[in-house]
Amino acid sequence: MRRWVVVLLVSVGLPALALPRAAADTDEVTTELELRGAWADPLRTRIDLGADIALRDCHLGDPIRESPYPLVLDGHGHTMRQTCFEKRVLRQDGTGWLDLRDVTLTRGGSDGPGAALTSRGEILLQDCTIKENLAEEPGGGVFSMRRVTAYRCHINGNLANDDGGGIYARRGGVQVYDSVLSTNLVDGSGGAIGSTGDILVVDSWVDGNTTDGDGGALYTDEDGDVTVVRSLVDGSDADGPGGAIFTLDGDVAIYDSTLNGNRADDRGGAISGEADVLVVNSNVARNLAVAHAGGGIWARGDLVVVNSTIANNYAEGDGGGTLSAGGTTIIGSTVTRNIASVGGDVGAAGPLEVFASIIGPPRTTGVTGDTIPTERSCRVYAAVSHGHNLVADPSCDLDDPTDVIGADPMLVQVNAQPLGFVLVPQDGSAAIDLVPAGSCLGELPDPLPAGQLLEGWVDWEDVLARDTLGRLRDDDGRGCDAGAVQTPVIEPPDLDLPDPESIGAQQVLAAPRVRLRPGVRAPGGVARAGRHSVRDLLTTLDRRLRSLDHAARRFDVLLDCTTRTGVDRDGDQRHRWGFEYDERDGTGLDLRPALVPHRGHGPAQWDLLRLSTARRCLSAPADPNGAGEDARLASRRPGRWLRVLERREERLEVRTERFDAWESCLSWLPVTEAGDTEQDLGYLVDEGLWPFERRHYPAIDLDHSEWDDPDYQLLAFRGRDRPFADGECGTDPGEGVDRIAARPSEARHELRRAVLDLREDVADLGEPVEEISRFDQCLYTVGVRTTPGYRFRAADGRRARRTALSFDLRGDHLPEASVLAFPGEEPPQIECNEDAGGVETDE
Repeated sequence: MRRWVVVLLVSVGLPALALPRAAADTDEVTTELELRGAWADPLRTRIDLGADIALRDCHLGDPIRESPYPLVLDGHGHTMRQTCFEKRVLRQDGTGWLDLRDVTLTRGGSDGPGAALTSRGEILLQDCTIKENLAEEPGGGVFSMRRVTAYRCHINGNLANDDGGGIYARRGGVQVYDSVLSTNLVDGSGGAIGSTGDILVVDSWVDGNTTDGDGGALYTDEDGDVTVVRSLVDGSDADGPGGAIFTLDGDVAIYDSTLNGNRADDRGGAISGEADVLVVNSNVARNLAVAHAGGGIWARGDLVVVNSTIANNYAEGDGGGTLSAGGTTIIGSTVTRNIASVGGDVGAAGPLEVFASIIGPPRTTGVTGDTIPTERSCRVYAAVSHGHNLVADPSCDLDDPTDVIGADPMLVQVNAQPLGFVLVPQDGSAAIDLVPAGSCLGELPDPLPAGQLLEGWVDWEDVLARDTLGRLRDDDGRGCDAGAVQTPVIEPPDLDLPDPESIGAQQVLAAPRVRLRPGVRAPGGVARAGRHSVRDLLTTLDRRLRSLDHAARRFDVLLDCTTRTGVDRDGDQRHRWGFEYDERDGTGLDLRPALVPHRGHGPAQWDLLRLSTARRCLSAPADPNGAGEDARLASRRPGRWLRVLERREERLEVRTERFDAWESCLSWLPVTEAGDTEQDLGYLVDEGLWPFERRHYPAIDLDHSEWDDPDYQLLAFRGRDRPFADGECGTDPGEGVDRIAARPSEARHELRRAVLDLREDVADLGEPVEEISRFDQCLYTVGVRTTPGYRFRAADGRRARRTALSFDLRGDHLPEASVLAFPGEEPPQIECNEDAGGVETDE
């Protein structure tokens, strides 16, 4: 038998009594009751808070919304505080776009993901504070099945017993601008942010985060990349690799930023990248890889350092400053005063290429810890000098005639510099004017490892012409200095880093007294407890049948609200033909399959089920206390009453059998979207008639990746499978219901016996009807759209333009189509049975 997971508090099949009709969108919300009503209204598109709100009605649980409609919640500086144990502040079971502004969410709890806010769709946070929330699964503060974007927010003091102490998002990734993420904690990975997608941090402070796993501050699973721009990531700690940053299979790019004072009990005191690492105009200093290698940076792929300082890092293995398994390229940078037992400053398994840089000497005195420091700057196996380097000793194997070997670079630290640990040559240093005028520009590797992550952020010609402080290297014709900083020292420029004290500042008001709605008393037992009269039994059966019938009718509504949309899969899973795809990471053009609209030749491979967005078709929270008694029951004659109930039971059984036949034809379609419009990577699309108008768009395909980790599970009819047609689908009705014919009799004992038989039949119907309710409770929709112009290469080499499917989940509009989806146990998401208190499922 197929069983479905269940949420007891969100049944759309039961009557809803707990919440009044929501106020108009323009009305201010000032009480818990008003908030719950407004949040639960699936058609509401705006909520404005007029007061602080404390959530005290623990009986109702999380405030729940299930809607494909976009919603703006403007807090106007107010606070929403959860007072109940393991209850979220806000929960969105649907995929509608959420835009939260100027609001504080605090003290939320969850035995699932996302204690302050959780959603199956995308989340935009503006001027928000997310603090002191605790989740048992990913996302101590915020969780999304898609993307989370935060502007000018404080995300502090949150805890997750899984990944992402402050924020966790799936493949849509996380983007943070002008924000502070501080003092978050996880028992998994990613003290501040965790994601299976990309992480982008811009103009922000990320400090003091800790994890028992990997990535003290930032962590990406699967193939997610990390990009940090004009930001400070410091004082974070990991029991695993990556004191500040860890990627499982993605690239890392750091630009105009500082990674300072981070600690890992594994490799990579600041960065542990399992692919390529690119550091530009940045400082990596005072980081520790305790009992491991790569005190500042550890890269499993290639490492490129441009205009950067890597100093005073500590490793007990190889590479006090940097260690890479691939090639290492250092251009116009300073790598010195690092500590390690082998390769005090630089370790590289692949070729080391250096231009106009300072390497060494490592630090050997005043060292605490278990390492015995080496005086040798490098541990390398092959090296190429591109000239004009100052190297403390011959261990780096740099032997260009223009290199200076064995000289003291005579560096002094610039205090109170916004970038942190900046070292400048003093007068008399051999690094000064080491590079002749006209020869100051270094040459970047081609392709540039992880360079695609800085598209749009970096003007490479300008970067190479300047030092780490923005000063032109060759502006007076006297030549330029080796290392990250050009002398003479000038007043440090204003880097436009925001003031931490002003970022996302919130006015927290004292919570007003909230007038709570009186609780609704749960219905009692039969009219006269302990005396099981015929009238008592019929009263109970009538109430039960009404409840079951109301739940079962939801299936008829779903059928009436659902239309089919045919889709096919075009392209070869083995990448021999299909849609042209470019990851823009140097791996070249790929041919991939994607889902496309059915073109009408024979049956579609799958029929997706499109759900209407009318109010009657959408889910809504229900009152968990039930419907109460019907006072009219006592006036009926038992014999006639019994016959009415028997006919109702027969109709109900037919409904459950129809649902089972329909449901047994459904297939789960695991889908994932690849590509990103903002990064201009993914499937190639011709937007116009000219080649230069080509862009890269995302598209949806079946998830056959090694991760086995789909974005969503869409519901579909496969091929020719159709419900209610003989022989096309197998039925799985569960426990059969053996109806017992009515036994009309005037004798009281025979009437009583018939009632007891009916009660057994009704009890048998409970589970099939519950399957309808569970299905409806777990069901949600995913926005999908079609886009023309994707470049397609057929198996015979012919080229064409095809229309493909992508997700339509962003922005203040309804999606082009809302198709049915269903949750699975993995990946982590909003479990539809998490509130069921131990209900068994097959998931």
